[in-house]
Amino acid sequence: MEAELIDALLDALYPPRCSLCGAANCAEHRLDEHDPHPRCGRCAACLPQVLPDGAVCSACRLKPPGFRGAVCLGDYGDPALRAWVLALKHGGRRDLADPLGRALGRRLLERGVETGTPVVPVPLAWLRRHERGHDQALGLARGVAAVLESELLRALRRRRWTAPQGSPTAPSRRANVNGAFATRRSVARLRGREVLIIDDVATSGATLAECIRELRRAGVSQVRPAFVARAARRPES
Repeated sequence: MEAELIDALLDALYPPRCSLCGAANCAEHRLDEHDPHPRCGRCAACLPQVLPDGAVCSACRLKPPGFRGAVCLGDYGDPALRAWVLALKHGGRRDLADPLGRALGRRLLERGVETGTPVVPVPLAWLRRHERGHDQALGLARGVAAVLESELLRALRRRRWTAPQGSPTAPSRRANVNGAFATRRSVARLRGREVLIIDDVATSGATLAECIRELRRAGVSQVRPAFVARAARRPES
């Protein structure tokens, strides 16, 4: 109780500042520590409140995404979360990767993921890494690994450049990433184990599914995807 009073006094004297905008006691950009929405047990899409958490959404029943058990912080349509993601990916705010990754790590623990589960980031193309000045998935994975007290392994690499998913120059999302990833030698340390694969935003899930396919082919027993934001799935072109 004494510690709580001290924390409250310190917060009153030195209000916590928003990592995104720097404002004291910012409510506009606050990240929800606990997701109040039931989510699809496969792709983590938000479900109607009448459905139980872990039920399968209609999109996954019609066209399963190639993975199950996905975990996210929230929906990309949420203004606060979207602002964080856009600043991280396109605003040069590499410092946001750690708090976002740690928040995702806490959400994974909340969802029953065990500490020590190895973490693998979705690899970013070198050109995009050069343009952005950092690898946002790698930064997020480091934050997740810190919370889970687990090993981070860059077990995947890009075999070829791909157009941004959903862009006018890209083919269908699945065709765009087909054969785009390969495993590194370090994947041998993950054989027979369960791992987490980390990304920033999931839409169709095609990129995650392709990465998971390569990890499974290399002997990983189970791969669970985790990402910051869940965007609405669009029909395949």
